[in-house]
Amino acid sequence: MTRPITHAGHIAYGRNRFCGADVFDTLARTVVTPTDLLMRAFGARALDDADREVLRAVALALTSPDARVWPLKLTRVLASHGNPYAGFYGAQLASFTELIGPNAGASAARALATISAEVDDPADVAHVDAVIARYLEPRPIIGGFGVPFREEDERLVELERLLAGHPITIRKPWLLSHALRRALLRRSDLRPNVVSPLAAIALDLSIAPHRAGMFISVMMTHTFAAHALEACDLDTELLREIDVSHIDYRGRAPRRSSGPRR
Repeated sequence: MTRPITHAGHIAYGRNRFCGADVFDTLARTVVTPTDLLMRAFGARALDDADREVLRAVALALTSPDARVWPLKLTRVLASHGNPYAGFYGAQLASFTELIGPNAGASAARALATISAEVDDPADVAHVDAVIARYLEPRPIIGGFGVPFREEDERLVELERLLAGHPITIRKPWLLSHALRRALLRRSDLRPNVVSPLAAIALDLSIAPHRAGMFISVMMTHTFAAHALEACDLDTELLREIDVSHIDYRGRAPRRSSGPRR
């Protein structure tokens, strides 16, 4: 069996190619930030300054670095063994599910893409609502909705504040995302979380729906890196073994055995 030539890239003695372009010629002239290369890997369209501002807002909104959140807590526990790679990568692998976490973005993006394929004009509210109702009929739950333990997702609130007035907010994916929110609020009082607008952003950048979850993951890796590096340096004893002085045992007393001692 012959493996097809990869489009991801190859090296050729100073003529390296990455995702279809010459690295030290075309990309050296057009790449503005490392994020441009990252989005190229996802198959996104070429970024302009307005797109880069959207991604800046996304990275800021996803900076939710509380170690009490279990993926970041797991990052610290794994890294406390002295290996930041284990914490950084291991905790993110444990977050792979389409129900919660970044990969819920794949479900959300597929929903928006399916709805979008049947809508020509997002301003035609009656038609949009009918399309969304048909889509939701067999699907009580989709990714990007549900806000546990609080009234609203503060990350979504801040993302929308950062993008207020940006051109993306009047384009089709964003408008359909808001129409979907209204429909789910009417139907089951399900409130959107930050994954909902992130799915719209992924589609707006021409990222395939099945890649939207990983897109969200890479936009929040700085929080995992910070905890993995710090825990590797500081938590080697704290998280691996609890000092006896910190334990207050309130269970049954140890039993005394009548059997022979060994």
